[in-house]
Amino acid sequence: MKMYRAILLTAAVLLFLATLAALSLPYGFFTFLRIIVCGVAICVAIQVRDSVVALIGLLMVAILFNPLVPIHLPQQTWRIIDLVTAAAFIRLAFKPSGKQDQRQF
Repeated sequence: MKMYRAILLTAAVLLFLATLAALSLPYGFFTFLRIIVCGVAICVAIQVRDSVVALIGLLMVAILFNPLVPIHLPQQTWRIIDLVTAAAFIRLAFKPSGKQDQRQF
């Protein structure tokens, strides 16, 4: 498994954990999540420069999850955003693209 796939899948798992209603996660987890997701989105955006749609989506994710100027939304909204972002990361991790598979992270 390539390094970028492992990183994308790790971020997807963290996003999925953030959506679980049963867990009472401390605020520090969500700050850690913002840092990881923002960083992963920027790194993967650099890797998938050839796809404009993916690039714009990843830059929007990086802005939404940026830890420096947090965007405050209701918890239910964040759960939806977390699930959609996790699904997008999983999709990117398993995207069958010859150019993307040749690159190293």
